[in-house]
Amino acid sequence: MTESPCYVGISKAIVAAGAKLIEANLDGQGVVPQDWEARMLFVTPSRQFPTGEMLSLERRQTLLDWAQRNDAMIVEDDYDSEFRYRGMHVEPLKTLDKAGRVIYLGSFTKTLPLEVRLGYVVLPPRKPT
Repeated sequence: MTESPCYVGISKAIVAAGAKLIEANLDGQGVVPQDWEARMLFVTPSRQFPTGEMLSLERRQTLLDWAQRNDAMIVEDDYDSEFRYRGMHVEPLKTLDKAGRVIYLGSFTKTLPLEVRLGYVVLPPRKPT
């Protein structure tokens, strides 16, 4: 499952992996949490791509609750949260995750020279509780 609209590369990767693509609706505050029947949600909560909306702390907690309730994982793509153009900084889902439900993706591609394409993944320490 992914936000709709989202980065087209993510949609293509989900389909190429043989998974069913489910689209989560957006509003002016980012992804609208629902009781989805999905095992994984891919989100860009710090700056939703392509709308630029930032997911509120309340909605972030709702997503974490959904993941816990449904034995699901959240993939958080935090591709450029080091830049803040408006509003206050909101903690990444990964820092709020107490149950090991968030896989955190980060990148240095916005802060390093173009020739350096460097990213990283922070995995849960163990199987989710």
